Amino acid sequence: MIQLHREMRRKDRQLDPARAESILEDAEFGYLATTCPDGTPYVVPVNHVYTGGYIVFHCAHEGQKLDNIRSNPSVCYAVTTRNRLIPERFTTEYESALAFGKAEIVTDFELKKSLLHALMARLGPGVPFPCDDAGVERTTVVRIKVDVVTGKAND
Repeated sequence: MIQLHREMRRKDRQLDPARAESILEDAEFGYLATTCPDGTPYVVPVNHVYTGGYIVFHCAHEGQKLDNIRSNPSVCYAVTTRNRLIPERFTTEYESALAFGKAEIVTDFELKKSLLHALMARLGPGVPFPCDDAGVERTTVVRIKVDVVTGKAND
């Protein structure tokens, strides 16, 4: 279990965990934060689906984020569903969630195919699934088991 080291400073903006999870569900993309083997932080935007307590995304078989996950599966994922600057008040309206968990590369074919279907249903509702079995094999699927989720909003 991931232990956050600080409580949220602005408790008046803190959302309950159920609302934070709904923000994860509603967001179309997020930012995946990993750590390179040498300790360098690395953040990359990805499309995702949040299902069954997991954040799921797909990618190529090789790349920095996969190298990082293999080296250290602890990740943070950030999303926002609303973000509007209000210059005259020197503030921003926003609604965001942070999820912390462990990432794993999915190797089971049927699970991978099922997760790709869930991702497609979320990102392209009504669009036929474009992958045959060979396409599923050519795609890497990563899922993050969410251990802690926090949310924050400024209305």
